[in-house]
Amino acid sequence: MVNQLLIHLIIILFPIFIQQFFLNRKKIMNSMRYQVVSGLMFGTSAILCMAAPVHMVGEFQGDLRTIPIIISILYSGGKYVPGILAITIAALYRVYLGGDAVVFAGIIALFTICPCFFLVKPFLHYKAFKRIVICLLLALNSVIFIKIFFYVYIDMHQGSLTHQTPNFFTLSLLVLASLIGMGISALLKEHIIETNMLKLELERSEKLKIVSQIAASVAHEVRNPLTVVKGFLQLLKESVDDKQKGYMNIALSELDRAVYIITDYLNLAKPQADQLELIEVSSFLTHTIEIMNSYSLIQNVQMHLNCSQTDLFVWADKPKLSQVILNLIKNGVEAIPDTGEVIINAYNRNEEIFIEIMDTGTGMSKEDLDNIGSAFFTTKETGTGLGILVTIRIVEALNGKITFESKPGEGTKITIRFPAAVPEQKVMLSM
Repeated sequence: MVNQLLIHLIIILFPIFIQQFFLNRKKIMNSMRYQVVSGLMFGTSAILCMAAPVHMVGEFQGDLRTIPIIISILYSGGKYVPGILAITIAALYRVYLGGDAVVFAGIIALFTICPCFFLVKPFLHYKAFKRIVICLLLALNSVIFIKIFFYVYIDMHQGSLTHQTPNFFTLSLLVLASLIGMGISALLKEHIIETNMLKLELERSEKLKIVSQIAASVAHEVRNPLTVVKGFLQLLKESVDDKQKGYMNIALSELDRAVYIITDYLNLAKPQADQLELIEVSSFLTHTIEIMNSYSLIQNVQMHLNCSQTDLFVWADKPKLSQVILNLIKNGVEAIPDTGEVIINAYNRNEEIFIEIMDTGTGMSKEDLDNIGSAFFTTKETGTGLGILVTIRIVEALNGKITFESKPGEGTKITIRFPAAVPEQKVMLSM
């Protein structure tokens, strides 16, 4: 009996190990082929658990089939296909096995597995510890229902079970094995998620390192001669006719654009915060929005600030934080083709200051969202792909986090989080 439970543990962990070594790339995980393969693997795992059950009493048998099914539903990356496939395969096989306990199996699945589908979307946004706790609670819920129907089955078949003694020790082992199996499965899935994120971060860091090296070695050398050329063009501009002045203006504007791009390169190479100060978020955002107000009106875009709290403080480099907010608002304004609005929210939650910038623009596809932060990626016709990259690096240098949410035709929402500060910290730091 113990051997059977150990075999069950190996069976439910096998598809997770397959995913760990062969199917842990983000692009693969988002494909329909991966979802189908994942559903088939976890469904097969559930079948193998049912094929070697632990005998309880009469035709009532126990196994760990719910674990691979629950894992396939919750750790599906927000997709429903793997879970639906796994539970369908397991249900069909259970009906094929038959027996007078098939009804109990269906009811148990209805109350323990089906509710998991309501967690598919929000499960992605929970922290790792909370996800593991949810999985353990679902496993506990499953064994509680199994225990309840175990007693119901005994009560309903008392006449035919006169020569059989219910094995309560086996039931206890099944409960323990379910919790252990779910705990190990959830931990392994979290390890896969963390490993995948670290790989993506490593790839991103390597790309940024290359770009930063180019920026550091080239930007200074190029900006100096550009400054000289710009100065001479400004001198010559005063001694030419109107037609040539037009050419001069075009040349000067292009030089300004070149200097702007080089400045972005320099910020990319050295994004650290130079001088931190205590910033009151509400007044800071009010002043920043005033700067962008004329630009937004020209673009026929309304801006709204929702921040009634005056006790929101962060430690940040004010010029760099201004660059971040201005760049994101400007992107939001430019993403609106005709008319719309950009909404800025600020609030405190869990000792963090949240700044949200939402626009009613064209939005982005999932592929575009995945590429945000990549060097030279842009959705603008005349963009360089450096603005958002510099913004992300500045936020990280300020000990913050930035996330992007968007759907085509529904606009974009950007959330920045900084550790909350209190005015008293200023006094403590100065002492």
